[in-house]
Amino acid sequence: MNDERSARIETALKTKDFKEFIKAYSDDVYSKECEYMPNGIPDEFNEVVRSYVDRRGQYRRPGYLLIWTALYGGNMDGAILPAAIQQLSEDYFLMHDDLMDSNEVRRGKPSAQMLYDPAYVIDAGDTLHNILWRMVHDASTMLGAEKGKRYFDRIYDIMYTTHIGQYYDLSLAREPDITKFTREDYFKSIYAKAGYYSVAGPMQCGAIIGGTSEEELSKMPEYGVPAGNAFQITDDILDCISTVGELGKSIGNDVREGAKTLILWHAVHNAPTTTLNRMKSIYKLPRKQKSKEDVEWVLNTFNELGSIKYAQAEALRLCDEAVEKFKKLSTNIPDSPIKEIALSSIAHTAKRSK
Repeated sequence: MNDERSARIETALKTKDFKEFIKAYSDDVYSKECEYMPNGIPDEFNEVVRSYVDRRGQYRRPGYLLIWTALYGGNMDGAILPAAIQQLSEDYFLMHDDLMDSNEVRRGKPSAQMLYDPAYVIDAGDTLHNILWRMVHDASTMLGAEKGKRYFDRIYDIMYTTHIGQYYDLSLAREPDITKFTREDYFKSIYAKAGYYSVAGPMQCGAIIGGTSEEELSKMPEYGVPAGNAFQITDDILDCISTVGELGKSIGNDVREGAKTLILWHAVHNAPTTTLNRMKSIYKLPRKQKSKEDVEWVLNTFNELGSIKYAQAEALRLCDEAVEKFKKLSTNIPDSPIKEIALSSIAHTAKRSK
């Protein structure tokens, strides 16, 4: 363990801070990703393939995996490759997601399709996906027959579910009538696209590496899913109230794309008829025909109707539910700084600014 990582871990354990814990391992996770980046391809294509990897995300998903590995007494050095897999999956998903959703900014810079030919971006995303399964093979082999199979099955299920979630998200966005989706539709979509992938799944992967039982693993969705759903609701909120500078990605993109969010659901069910009719007319427009003024009007309307506050309250409720479930289901795990960091990481899902 290098001195810098040791110092950061010591700080994280003292402060019980989720972000500090992530920082302690972020360089190792990035370095492991870089080990698998391709050689022997044209420099200009390599630039596209590495564009999101080298921008380095916030590493939350690897953070959950590493914390839950530590929580169950796993080998942290052996968890770096699975953590890098978690991060590479995000880099891959975002490359394709930004293209499908026409996002213009990612991690504080122009998104990939704004810089490169979209056909190259698709190919680069596919290349990252290809690399990911090489890494999964190596991680499964390293973990041994029993753990390796459990880990492979879990990461496969996470990836598969997330792709289905993207379909749900896209199909909801392509429905022009904003009155034709339910609260249940929204939660079905965010569980599949984000709740499982962003929080519950990485927790389970880490617990597998730590050697926990299937019985213990089966309990984790009771706190991982509400925490993951709170994470996505908060993401939707930040898309309405943050700035590009703060968030590092496009703002108001859900309105432009016609995404169906909990915020929109509340607005639809609380707007006066004239307001609802204007919202419906804006959402029916193609992305390129929605003006800046249209988007700003919708965001202001969300605020005036209390829809953003409603979503904030729901995210906090889910977050509190997750915290209480974790406390109840982790009584067999001795109290420790790492357990406090695990609690901090759950609370962080609804209390973040980016």
